[in-house]
Parts: sequence; C-alpha cells; structure tokens
Amino acid sequence: MNHLNKIIVLTTACTIYQASATAQNNEDHSRVWLNTPWEVRYLLYVTVEERQKEWQLLAKEKNANDGKKGKHHVYLDAMALFKKSAVFATPNASNIATTLITFDHQGRVTSDAALLGLTGKRTALDYLVLMRDSAPTEKPYSLLHWSQGVPGNMTFGPGPCTMLDILRYEDDWRSGRYPGDFGCREWTAQLFNDERPYLDVTTYTKRGNFIGEFVGWSRFEDAPKPIIGMNGKTWFCLHECPTGEQPGSINDIQAWARKHNYPVPVPPPYQPEYPDKNYRDDINELNHD
Repeated sequence: MNHLNKIIVLTTACTIYQASATAQNNEDHSRVWLNTPWEVRYLLYVTVEERQKEWQLLAKEKNANDGKKGKHHVYLDAMALFKKSAVFATPNASNIATTLITFDHQGRVTSDAALLGLTGKRTALDYLVLMRDSAPTEKPYSLLHWSQGVPGNMTFGPGPCTMLDILRYEDDWRSGRYPGDFGCREWTAQLFNDERPYLDVTTYTKRGNFIGEFVGWSRFEDAPKPIIGMNGKTWFCLHECPTGEQPGSINDIQAWARKHNYPVPVPPPYQPEYPDKNYRDDINELNHD
C-alpha cells in the first residue's frame, strides 16, 4: 500500500471512528447550533483531480452505508453533494481541482446550484455542517471540524480543519510527499496576517514543488487575498485573483508580483510550519485540563 492510499484509508477510518464515538457519547449535541454569527465567507476545497473523484466516491459510499450494520454516523458527508469544480491543467504534473462554496451572512450557500437551499451551521460539537432548509429534521452534512488551535496562540486559529490536518501536524508526518505540507494552520496564519497580500499554498520540496490537499477559507471581515501556488513548474492563481484577473496559470511569477506590487513568493524555512512538536507544552496542558 503506497503512502497516499495509507492516508486515504487512515483518514476515512478516523472519520468513521470519530463520528461513531460521537454518536454514542454526544448525540444530543449533534444538532445543537452555537448561538454565534456565521463568519465563513467561503470554503475552498483543493486537491488533485483524481483525488477529488475519490473524495466524492468515498463520501457517497459512507452516506449510503449510514444506518447499516449498526453504523450510525452523526453526520453525513457533504462531499457527496459537491457537483461544481474548476480544474487547473498542469503540464507534466497532476491537474489541480478546486471546489468553491460561498455563503451569505446567514450561512446560506450562494455558489453552487446543487447546494442552494442548504445553510451552514456550527454545532456544539464544533463541526461546520450543512442543513437542508426544507428538511430541518434530516441528518446534517458535515463540512469540516472547527479547530480552536493551540491555547494562547491566535496565529493559526481558530478556523476550519480536516482530519487530514490532524495527521499533518503529528510527529510522524512524512513531509515532502503528497498530500503536502500546507494545511489549515498555514492557510489561517497567512489569512490572519494583514501584511501578507496573498496566500501561497505551495508545498516546497527539493524534488519539486506542488499544490497538495487542503481546505481553505475566509471570513467576511477579511480583505480578499489572491490564492496562489506552484504546481510542478507552473504557478497558478486559484481564487480571488487581483484586479479582475481570472483564475489560471501565471506565466511569470516575478513579473506578476511586480505588476501588483507584491513581494515574490519565497519558501518558508520548513513545512509544515506549525507542527504540534513546536507547541507540545501548550497541547499537553490542554489535554490535561
């Protein structure tokens, strides 16, 4: 079994285990909505094109098995609902696929006709979910986990993260390989940094740079920032490109940066930039509370 397949299996198993355990212990909280304003303006799901298809197949299979053989998931998987995506063709590298979900201030989905009539909620279990407006008693669809980050550190949290992100920041994470070393903490840190004019989502490696697998987001209060990254030898602007530019390839990143008065992207000293080992004392303190 290769590294990617191990990640797929482990991520799926962790998701099912977490959902089943939650169903037994906290089922009465699964549909309790937090009385806080909806603050997510968009979610951007990013992966390679082949993996996006696997995401959707796994999600549909999980949803179809709900209630069978004693398995009752707290939430269904929202990935099964996604229909609309953009594909960024990359010479000599895997194509990148993105799925964008936008919301209004009430949490109503505004981006994809297939998702209209769904509203985002944040639950007492700290999940972001989608509910059908016309069927409020139906089981919600889980989008992401709302991570509180590390106690006392607001650099990269709170914000939405995936189960893959939990693995990404553990000590035994194998860096430099797909699904990449850029995750929810790196995204949120760049989002919260007002001095950064864009978000660079590149995983930098000695064997070549690529855009991996992650989910990004933005709040209503955040100024729009271009989402850029290098996949193979090609730079892309994936979302909210500057001055009316359309998402697509960037022929010359240095010329593009000069044109918009941006600094040229440079690799960070290491990735992931915010591994758990850098915050061990704070995490241990949280676990013992």
